[in-house]
Amino acid sequence: MKKEGNRKIAVKVSLKKYNLNTARYAAYAVSDAAYVFIAPSGKGAVAVEFTLKNGSQVTGHDKSHVTRHTSQAGNYMTAAGNLVRRFREELKDEKIRAAVFDANRDLREFMILKALSYDTAAPPAEQEDSGLTPEQEKELDALIAQVESEIKKESAGSGTKDPLGITRTWEEKYGAKTGRKRN
Repeated sequence: MKKEGNRKIAVKVSLKKYNLNTARYAAYAVSDAAYVFIAPSGKGAVAVEFTLKNGSQVTGHDKSHVTRHTSQAGNYMTAAGNLVRRFREELKDEKIRAAVFDANRDLREFMILKALSYDTAAPPAEQEDSGLTPEQEKELDALIAQVESEIKKESAGSGTKDPLGITRTWEEKYGAKTGRKRN
């Protein structure tokens, strides 16, 4: 941190550690308490210059809370230190956000593509590969046919399938409804 002039603070940010957008977004996050100017500062770095807004004092315990007071020398140094601390925290946060954003890029692009593409025809049905050999498939088909024939025999068989009449409907058991009783 370097004090420049009357209410200016400059922080040097390495572009090897943080990219320019990360520094820009972090600077924007603290722009409620200070005006921000970003300029190149040698090779591989930028200088982020803060000019405290009139009467701004940034409290350190809550990085989003800004109160307005008359600036005095002690208050200015406290506000400047808190602003730099808050900026460095935002730099770290923005670096994490950028990493998450980059990691999810393919997923986002896929979801947007799916949302924007309209496919009127259903995709052609792909032939299912069950992983069975032709002999196993024949055996499986024979078993299925055997089970189906047993089911047909049971359903077409004698009345012994439901000797108590449990599966009969109300109408089958007591007859159709003739009408409502009136009093």
